[in-house]
Amino acid sequence: MTTWPHHEVHSGPRGRIVAMDSLGYVDERIDVCDVVVGGSHGAPCATQLVLDARPRGVICHDAGIGLGDGGVAGLKLLDDHRIPGAAVACMSARISDGLDMYRNGQISRLNRAAARLGIAAGMACAEAARRMLEVRPPYESPARRQVMVHDSELGRVFALDTVKYADARIAGSVLCMGSHAARSMPRYLEDVGVVLAGVITNDVGRAKDDSGIAGLAALDAAGIAGAVVSCQSARVGDAQSTYHQGVVSACNAVAAAMGVAVGQRATQAAACMLAARSR
Repeated sequence: MTTWPHHEVHSGPRGRIVAMDSLGYVDERIDVCDVVVGGSHGAPCATQLVLDARPRGVICHDAGIGLGDGGVAGLKLLDDHRIPGAAVACMSARISDGLDMYRNGQISRLNRAAARLGIAAGMACAEAARRMLEVRPPYESPARRQVMVHDSELGRVFALDTVKYADARIAGSVLCMGSHAARSMPRYLEDVGVVLAGVITNDVGRAKDDSGIAGLAALDAAGIAGAVVSCQSARVGDAQSTYHQGVVSACNAVAAAMGVAVGQRATQAAACMLAARSR
């Protein structure tokens, strides 16, 4: 097996910048600390060759960009794996010449992950590579996806796949989640600071020492109705499955006083919680 040439053009505390004439030259010598400047075009068939190495960043050649942006279409594939990716302009550097790209290339296209590092079109390839190596991307909060699965005169039920999606929009509602009822769950809700009619989530198999449902007691202490559905009845991580398919496997004292009971459908449990809130 040929050992393809790698050219280390920079090395520092955070890793290396390595130039090579093809992205196909990426092998076990490249790891997560490295930025790769490779002389390949930027189509998906080329950028996928680096995915196993998970480098800090990848710069390729835009190959004239061409029909349907084919020469840079692989930058999106890198974005899907949260790898910063960019391409140098066709006439700024020789293709299949990683060193010329590093020394003379000018960035023509980039993906979102690269843009978050301050990389922009027109930037020198060497500067873009240094940014990929040295700049930590700003933290970006995940989208807070909330689905209203019930709305009536008694109130609303929201489905959130994880408690981390909770915010002020769910105030006063029953919250159905796909995640667990372990001790961290009520802490998240306390941090959000909203008043809820009740919480229904997955028992995640209950787990050792009933740790998967330990948060129900904390909800009791806060005066919030809480219940869990069996992980055999609803998919973990799928809040709409909790609501539409879930069967209650445990509940706290506040929920029991509202009429919630083991064996009940989650839709019924939510109705009990909303009815108690309206009284």
